[in-house]
Amino acid sequence: MAKTVLPEKQQILNLPQHSFLLDVRTRWNSLYLMFERFLEQYAAIQAASLDPRLKKTMERDRLARVTDEDLKKAEDFVQLMRVMYTSTLCVSTEKSPTCSQILPILQKLRNHFTVHEGDTVFVSTLKATVWSDLSQRYQSVNVRAFLEEATALDPRFKYKVEDETVWHRIKDKILAAAHPMETEKLTEHGDGETEKGTMSQDEEEETLQVQKCKKTKMTPLEELFAEDDALKENLIQSTLSIQEQTAKELEMYRDMLPLMTSEDPEQERHISFPV
Repeated sequence: MAKTVLPEKQQILNLPQHSFLLDVRTRWNSLYLMFERFLEQYAAIQAASLDPRLKKTMERDRLARVTDEDLKKAEDFVQLMRVMYTSTLCVSTEKSPTCSQILPILQKLRNHFTVHEGDTVFVSTLKATVWSDLSQRYQSVNVRAFLEEATALDPRFKYKVEDETVWHRIKDKILAAAHPMETEKLTEHGDGETEKGTMSQDEEEETLQVQKCKKTKMTPLEELFAEDDALKENLIQSTLSIQEQTAKELEMYRDMLPLMTSEDPEQERHISFPV
């Protein structure tokens, strides 16, 4: 009978004819979605619970009542946790890399869950509990460094990096990858001295193969003026050292305006680091 009564009330109140959702303990998002749907359908729930076809008067009077305080807590919970739910959706996409989004999202969550004067006891407790858990995530030094570099190299979030040393690390990695066949290995001897060695033939062939795979197909215009571009490249390389060129291009990249979050950074080619 409830399946008949509820749609009637939803139609009268001009509400979406959605069914109710239940919380699943292993999926925190389900708790948020359950409360969100409850608030959406609260008027229909009230109307249906008063319908004589569902409950006899005596049984209905014994039902637990939702107080105004309960409703206010439900509204506060949904408003507070909506950002968390949206963040979960952002990092769950399969169509684009998400590692560069982690730190900017954490920064936004940190601000969102900061306790402010005027917060109710319920809201401040919820904020403190959630951030206490989130603040322990991604604390590994290596993971943190990787996420910082990923964020810096995403033109949408490059200004969100808090540690300026990330640019020095990126520069060092670019220089190390610029001419891998010329990269020297240091072998430590027992007497503390170091000996310089070069890459093995197999490593050189593997590196060349990777570089070939990374080359993109030329456009007709690029193919037509390939020789001219080669002369320009030689002129640039003869004028600037690889260190100077890297520093200059990194500076150009940092000075460029950031992309909108709606844009795809993988489709934007603002800068070409030396390879």
